[in-house]
Amino acid sequence: MPPDAPQGLQRLPKRELYARYDDLQRSAHACFDREGVPYERAQAEAAPLIEQADEIATEIVRRARRTARRSWIVVYATGALIVALIAWLAMR
Repeated sequence: MPPDAPQGLQRLPKRELYARYDDLQRSAHACFDREGVPYERAQAEAAPLIEQADEIATEIVRRARRTARRSWIVVYATGALIVALIAWLAMR
């Protein structure tokens, strides 16, 4: 378990992670879309939202990498099995 991934995010289903990420992104954009608000103030209001979104994005990427790693393990194992089967058939 990586130290930068909060424990609560690891338990959430994928759909919930994407929904939270989308909500945080919309809220951060809304901070900048308001009329008459200075950029510095909007940036200060959006900073915690952006931090939370970054944490969620990190968890999403961690899961995607884990899935890719597992998929490659399956590909290599299947390839080895096919090579072994071909060698066995060639010896018969």
